Amino acid sequence: MTIDSSKAVRRLVILAMIAAVYAAITVALGYFAYGPIQFRVSEALHLLAFFNPIFLPGLTLGVLIANFFSPYGLVDIVFGTMASFIALILIRITRRTINNLFVASLWPTIINAIVIPFVFLIYGGEGISVASFFPFAASVAAGQFVVLTAGYLILRATRNRYIIDIVENL
Repeated sequence: MTIDSSKAVRRLVILAMIAAVYAAITVALGYFAYGPIQFRVSEALHLLAFFNPIFLPGLTLGVLIANFFSPYGLVDIVFGTMASFIALILIRITRRTINNLFVASLWPTIINAIVIPFVFLIYGGEGISVASFFPFAASVAAGQFVVLTAGYLILRATRNRYIIDIVENL
């Protein structure tokens, strides 16, 4: 095995592991992960994409897998995964432009607050209507904000540059 193929295998393993961890956490906490509040603890993992783009496909795959367990079916599989992918791209763009982790941590909150209420409108579940769209969006944003703020604070509290160096250099 050459050095390049060894690195490719390592990256593929990391992609698979992060996808599995995201999906497992989401499905295990399904009651909180699927619904109007969208309190997905696994969303904090999105912040890893700030440090290294290798996490972007793994997290997207993890969201896709987790959304196969969603009670909202194909609509959540397609649009929920798309929302996370867009948020992850915006996290990377934020890293390259202003390099601010806190600003980057806001993207999943903003994107999910816009997309997830549409998913519920399309699905017709949870009694959401056009009139309740904005309160529903606020509840999605609140759940996302709490999880991502906690993830941000944990990253900042650890202040372990060694761990961040490892993640950045995968």
